[in-house]
Amino acid sequence: MIPVLVIGGGPVGLSLAIRLAQLRVPAMLVERHPRTAAFPKGRALSIRSMEIYRSWGLEVEITAAGLPRDHLAFFTGRTLTDPHGTRIVTGPDSRPPVPSPTYTLLCSQDRLEPLLRAHAERLNPGRVHFGTELVDLSIDDDRTIATLKRGGRHEKIRARWLVAADGARSGIRQRLGIRMTGPTGVSHNLNILFDADLGPHVVDRPSAVYTITRPGLHGAFLAVDNQRRWLFNLVADGDDPGLANLDDTACTDLIRTAAGLPDLPITLVDRQVWHAAARVADRFRAGPVFLAGDAAHVTTPYGGFGMNCGIADADNLAWKLAAVHHGWASAALLDTYDPERRPVAQASAIESHRRLIDTITAHHTSAPPRGRPSEGLVLGYHYASAAVVPDGTAAPGGDPVADFNPTGRPGHRLPHAWLDQNRTRSTLDILDRAGFTLLTGGDPGAWHAAVTGARAHGIPVAVHPLPDLLSPANLAGYLNICGIDHTGAVLVRPDGHVAWRGEAALLDSILSVTGAPRAALSDQIVQG
Repeated sequence: MIPVLVIGGGPVGLSLAIRLAQLRVPAMLVERHPRTAAFPKGRALSIRSMEIYRSWGLEVEITAAGLPRDHLAFFTGRTLTDPHGTRIVTGPDSRPPVPSPTYTLLCSQDRLEPLLRAHAERLNPGRVHFGTELVDLSIDDDRTIATLKRGGRHEKIRARWLVAADGARSGIRQRLGIRMTGPTGVSHNLNILFDADLGPHVVDRPSAVYTITRPGLHGAFLAVDNQRRWLFNLVADGDDPGLANLDDTACTDLIRTAAGLPDLPITLVDRQVWHAAARVADRFRAGPVFLAGDAAHVTTPYGGFGMNCGIADADNLAWKLAAVHHGWASAALLDTYDPERRPVAQASAIESHRRLIDTITAHHTSAPPRGRPSEGLVLGYHYASAAVVPDGTAAPGGDPVADFNPTGRPGHRLPHAWLDQNRTRSTLDILDRAGFTLLTGGDPGAWHAAVTGARAHGIPVAVHPLPDLLSPANLAGYLNICGIDHTGAVLVRPDGHVAWRGEAALLDSILSVTGAPRAALSDQIVQG
């Protein structure tokens, strides 16, 4: 029996396979398609996703595969070549700095997936199988038995846990009888993937999205490489079966009209008709089965929340599966996956739906769509579960979608601060991604007994005194953001979220988070 079987080889399934392998959890991944995606659906990797990939050692390679960050802009005009169009730049040099060691990146799915697959295959030799279909599944309280079909042969695989990352139409979710709730069919869309030499026409204003605003045409050019490879997205309110009936000539004429280039040579590559939806599964777990990515939540493309929410699912679930598999956490830790990730998915779906409605309304009124930042939702989301020890403080105020206020409050992502003048190492870079990290405001000796006690339970805890990491000029400010002084500390989980902060009962808090028994070492609980 293998510990984990992952069904689905998209960005979320591949990310999970990579992370589990890094955490030394044997896992098998199966994907029914023979190859990774050829259609560049998801394109934007959020700041948080880039932080996650950075912590896994993949940031440099993914950045090289993506578009330059000065392409993070939005153009609006009557045509792609409209000389009177407007361009709003959203790249890192155009706005106040976001407290993170990295930034949003445009890397289309057809470029990202092969990269992730190569890493997954290297880390899981012989256990990543494309062209393999799940044909039957039986589920007990403590295991799953999957029947897989590959090349006409059937094979039964027993797994302690199964992760369904099999997409928005997840057959596993349907088999489990888990409902999806939320709006669907909000807009009917046609995506046309095509090849045309448009690069010279946008060389002075490279953008991620080129929105076309003209009567009778609601669409946008979506850059894949900002040279020859492009997506054109045509939007129709509600249900419009006519989109599926457009032939090659109609699609070519549509692109030329939207580009303002009547003689543009075009090679059509592929097309997809789809409905925008914003739906979330009623639960993300059923016994030994977990839902992740689009199988658990579907967002509209507006805001770029969907794939990124799934990458964070993988980061959250992987360390918990690893902790239980390696025996330093009880099975109860897995119960925290649903209450932590579902609220984030719900907030993401709601915001993506709001942005789609705003865009449709703006098209009908010829007004520019309202825009607002999303750092609050992307970086400021926080968890409340048994894997977090609350300290009675309130969450930072402000707009939960737009406003990000770094804090060391339990449940939130650890605040970022640079550790060197060259800005190459962050506080996020020193975290133990296979165990807990204790960042102390002063002498770590005060925490020695508690850390020793946790390690005696097999719980990995790394210790870093903040005074050894930050200059005196930066230390006071960072301690203030974290909400501690020289007598306090913050305990950070493997996914970078704060599990606890305070000045007492550290061992008891660690055992509480992991579900480990307290009795054996209760006399080692340290005060201060």
